[in-house]
Amino acid sequence: MKKIIRTFMVCMAFGLVFFSTGCKKETVDANGKIYYVNADKAGISAVDYDFTSPDTDGRIDEALDELAKDIDDIDVINTIPSGVEVKKWDLNEGSLNLYLVGDYSALDTYTEILVRAAIVKTLAQINGVDSISIFINDSPLADSNGESIGSMTAETFIDDFGQETDSLLSTDLTLYFASANGMYTVSETRKVYYSRNVAIEKLVMDQLLKGPETDGLLSAIPSGTKVNSISISEDGVCVVNLDVAIETTVTGVTENVTVYSIVNSLTELDNVKQVQILVNGETPHISNLDVDLSAPISRNEEIINAVEIEDDETDYNDEEPVLDENGNEIVEQE
Repeated sequence: MKKIIRTFMVCMAFGLVFFSTGCKKETVDANGKIYYVNADKAGISAVDYDFTSPDTDGRIDEALDELAKDIDDIDVINTIPSGVEVKKWDLNEGSLNLYLVGDYSALDTYTEILVRAAIVKTLAQINGVDSISIFINDSPLADSNGESIGSMTAETFIDDFGQETDSLLSTDLTLYFASANGMYTVSETRKVYYSRNVAIEKLVMDQLLKGPETDGLLSAIPSGTKVNSISISEDGVCVVNLDVAIETTVTGVTENVTVYSIVNSLTELDNVKQVQILVNGETPHISNLDVDLSAPISRNEEIINAVEIEDDETDYNDEEPVLDENGNEIVEQE
């Protein structure tokens, strides 16, 4: 009888250990993190989250819902930005394909990397998800060079993503857009973040295509223009190969301003002396120009409209003094 009781107690002990281990594992699996973009765009932050869905599919849906929600925390913002939505997703043998729709391209390079990292690190923690591929409007997510990024895992991004900013650079670009009357170029200084892998001349063109941020300025480049390729020769000639959209006239903007918006912006770079503009590898067909597009183009300072705000004050200060009959300056009393 004692032997039976002893055997029963041993079995009970093993049962309790097994039960305890099972419960503990379930608790760990049920706890997770949602990664959000920091409000100051300096990195991403993980917020503890308890998944309520018991299966992989449910947790994916749950995580995506949380990533898109506005969070009640002033230090972070929702990861999936407004203007971007989850269209669908599919999971095949651990590979998760996530399809987003909307204006994802509006994100600057730095913010896009943060968004990408937060999405991947959130989804990769779910059991059954080994890698994530992102599609934007049914096209594979590409980097700023137009190269497809492909599948990503949690290891794609370091744990402390704030340190990953070491692989990113920031710079102040001087870009030239059209004046309100379309007759001149006007400079705009813009601070941008970009990857070390992105050529600075490509960054300039990308920012020009986004249009001006300053009120009263106009985009000088036709809407929908795409950069086929861009490169710089050893003698400082930047060759910009655009698609045929550049030959379209911009309403209210002269063709000279369109050309020099590109040329003057690129020649702000120290290593660019001249710019050669091509359309699908050939000389563009743009009329009403004062320059020959079949050869590299130099910078044009005369087309830049630089209005000094201090000019009016200088005029007042330079007025002739009023003298009395003895030659002494008369000072008005206020």
